[in-house]
Amino acid sequence: MTKHISGLGEIIDHFVGILIDQFGVLHDGKTVFAEALPCLRKIAGVGLPVVAITNSGRMKGPNRQRLNRFGFTEDLIGEVITSGMVARARITDMLAAGDLVPGDKVLNLTRENDTTVLDGSGLLPSDDPADSIRLVLISGLSPEEITRETYRQMLSPLARAGIPAICANPDHVVYADGKAAFGPGRVAQDYEDEGGGVTYAGKPGPEIFRRSLAVLGDPDPGRVLMIGDSHHHDIAGAAALGCRTLLIAGGVQALSAAEGVLPDYSLETLRF
Repeated sequence: MTKHISGLGEIIDHFVGILIDQFGVLHDGKTVFAEALPCLRKIAGVGLPVVAITNSGRMKGPNRQRLNRFGFTEDLIGEVITSGMVARARITDMLAAGDLVPGDKVLNLTRENDTTVLDGSGLLPSDDPADSIRLVLISGLSPEEITRETYRQMLSPLARAGIPAICANPDHVVYADGKAAFGPGRVAQDYEDEGGGVTYAGKPGPEIFRRSLAVLGDPDPGRVLMIGDSHHHDIAGAAALGCRTLLIAGGVQALSAAEGVLPDYSLETLRF
């Protein structure tokens, strides 16, 4: 049964480390939530290490820069683990196995022309579905400009042709211009529905959680608290590895169905 708490300070003594989601918990992509920074400062004050674990289709660098810009500096969030990093590891494996070779073209669905997952791989990012594509990388979308159906129509020929896809951000819901919109995870599902194969990198998969726990020194997962706003990605994913979980009930993804997985704790908005 979920225990409703009024602040993180009620339970903080039970844990040796914190995993925390970004979007919907700390900020909405543009604005920091009112009590998030004071909460992180108090966590730092009691000496608890914090790792940001995020379904961002970018590598660590851009996410670290964003967190720093918002005030979540290294003294508050010591490390950042992204789904983009997990996607890059998958691409490295595909290159090692010969499933991809340097010079292959990758349809790079992203925001702001970000190529960090592909940088240095030898693969060539493209925005043209007709450009002899060997891999589809779904890491960021423009739902404020392009409809989900338009994405489906654009990607359907590649899916039917058997071109593999990696979803580097499995989130179903994202913030776009401060509003909830469909996320890359939904477009990846549509790709599967059209017959394409998709590898999902990030939450709720175990690899991103294992990487994050390793940063904390591989403690007993039961002594680690995952704070997130998604039942499916944050709560279910962390619980599968034995972590305790706290749902931020006011987050944009908390509105989706619980899918049979209940958090250990709930809190309307992140506060200490």
